[in-house]
Amino acid sequence: MNHSHILLPMICLVMMTGGMGIALLTARYKAVKEGSLSIAYFKYNRGGRPPEYLIKITHHFQNLLETPQLFYLSTIVILLLDKTDPIYLGLAWCYLASRMIHSWIHLGSNNVLHRKNAFVVSYLLIFIIWSRLLLQLLTD
Repeated sequence: MNHSHILLPMICLVMMTGGMGIALLTARYKAVKEGSLSIAYFKYNRGGRPPEYLIKITHHFQNLLETPQLFYLSTIVILLLDKTDPIYLGLAWCYLASRMIHSWIHLGSNNVLHRKNAFVVSYLLIFIIWSRLLLQLLTD
């Protein structure tokens, strides 16, 4: 098994976050171009009411910069400690899938119940990854 494969789900999530950053920038340009907001609004995020599409993508981008940090750190720790195994790989890919589902819901229907469920699954996966890592460190 190639131990660096634990980085692949992390790299995919980084790329997804980068894509959302580009989508956010595009949405901001659109809001200014259509006259919904002035450029001055973005100096302090005040002085106007952003359109719904901009609020949705802004919140989603912020979500991608919050709890995924725990995932990024866990994958790096697993790699550095040479703990990569099929279980960690499966958990990492499941985490990525749960975040992709969360994104699809958040940017699509934005059904809060469905979005919450996807978030809870992703959070449980992070908890399982870190709990397993803790147990391994305590028993080594």
